[in-house]
Amino acid sequence: MSTDSRDFEGKIALVTGGGKGIGGAISEMLAARGATVAINFRSDAVLAQETCDRINAAGGLAKLFPADITNEQAREQLVADVKAQLGSIDLLVNNAAYTKIQDPHELTFRTWKAMFAANLDAAFHLTWLVKDDMLAKGFGGIVNISSNSAERPSSNSLAYGTTKAALNAFTARASLALAPTVRINGVSPGFTETPRVATVDEETQKQMRAGIPMGRAGTSEEIAEMVCYLFSAKGAYITGQTFSVSGGPS
Repeated sequence: MSTDSRDFEGKIALVTGGGKGIGGAISEMLAARGATVAINFRSDAVLAQETCDRINAAGGLAKLFPADITNEQAREQLVADVKAQLGSIDLLVNNAAYTKIQDPHELTFRTWKAMFAANLDAAFHLTWLVKDDMLAKGFGGIVNISSNSAERPSSNSLAYGTTKAALNAFTARASLALAPTVRINGVSPGFTETPRVATVDEETQKQMRAGIPMGRAGTSEEIAEMVCYLFSAKGAYITGQTFSVSGGPS
């Protein structure tokens, strides 16, 4: 894991949903740039272990922390475990999410609540669990992974898009509450090649690709690059913003 940049040497990073896809790429890139990475995952233990093994085999430092971040007590235990085993958290990536494309008339209140628990409640609670340590040490960075569904309304992503729009609003407002010590930003991916793509039917995938001005889907590494930029000294004057990484407007 060689890189010319060691922006995050000595920093502890927690990445929720950090074992695969966009989260996995973020975990690997943060580690490549010097961070010790706490990789959170819920159910995909094999892929999370593979990501962790790649990081450590390449000379980085990573450790797995299984937890269901939709559960309040699990979130509290997750942060406590990371602090006990690695140290207080300097960088937090709220990446884990519940995604579901469905006919709006099939949407239930149970699904609505589950999406808010995963996509918004967890981001707020984890931010509040780490902010005091960040403020005390005089440094902290948080990036929330949003979605272009927040800005491009679709009835088939009624609940998901609403949660991500709310996450963008939280990002802006929380950044004001914790400035100037803790910088909070968001990254809003468009259609990105991840394992989750396999859950989307071929026709929907075709339609989504056709609407991308750059003519292709994004990669997880391209999303991770923006996350690292926002955490780095190059992004030191940026807070409260959510950046679209989606191949262009459509």
